[in-house]
Amino acid sequence: MRTHSNIRLTLIGSIIVSMAVVGFGAGTARAGHNGSPTLLKSAISSGSSDAIEAELEHTEYLVCAACTDMVLPLVDSLDYGVRKAAAWWIARRGISHDVYVAMLSRLSQPDSTAARNAADVLGEMAYPSAVPALSAALSNPIYSGEARAAMARALGSINRTTAVPALVGALGDAQPAVKAASLAALRSIQGFKDATVAEPLLGDADEQVRAEAAMTYGMILRTGKTGVQPASVDALLGALASDPSVLVRKRAAWSLGEMGASSAQALAGLQKAASSDASPLVRSLAQVAIGKLTR
Repeated sequence: MRTHSNIRLTLIGSIIVSMAVVGFGAGTARAGHNGSPTLLKSAISSGSSDAIEAELEHTEYLVCAACTDMVLPLVDSLDYGVRKAAAWWIARRGISHDVYVAMLSRLSQPDSTAARNAADVLGEMAYPSAVPALSAALSNPIYSGEARAAMARALGSINRTTAVPALVGALGDAQPAVKAASLAALRSIQGFKDATVAEPLLGDADEQVRAEAAMTYGMILRTGKTGVQPASVDALLGALASDPSVLVRKRAAWSLGEMGASSAQALAGLQKAASSDASPLVRSLAQVAIGKLTR
């Protein structure tokens, strides 16, 4: 296998030389074609996530057995972006299935860090067959909140309706990170329309969870879509009027405009926020929402 790879590398080297002769110099940037084993090794040695991610992109089509050996350890990088970039790169190689199986096996082992990293890789690979294992791991209390949040995120990336029951179930998790990630993942599932699952979380103790809940309404119930319930509008108006977080109030105002709330129901609350909220950003978004509801 390595001998065959070396032959192919020699051929690629000849092509690169020919390109230089006819005027395509090394400075000609072409995504996926502009990297080399040496540059990849240098980027990894630098420890710079930006450099590593850029060089992985440049070597997308590079035939290089040694590069595979360099990239495989990156699935356990401390940096989320590097883990995702490594998974993206591996998914384009013949070893992808073996890595997929290895990542699945981590979801049956009690190591939260390894499971978190596996979830990030599986989410980037986006194989629908990973949904059952990720769904089961999402509710497994042996894993940390961070690891289970990664599992929710992966399910959102895979984007299959079979993940919905597990994600909805995770909205009752004790860990804020899991709830927030599950809401974001549900918004990514094509065909999922039940924004009311977010309503109980508008009163959550965690600011990020409340913000994700407020945003869920606007993301799922875009203007022109049916199914906007008066109770949903009232829940968002309550958050807009009284939530102590500027972030939550901003997202509540934005969602009221996006979801096509009834102007008869929402206008008074939005007008009050537009004129008297302590945050200029909330006032501005409330004014924008008013414009959407009254035009």
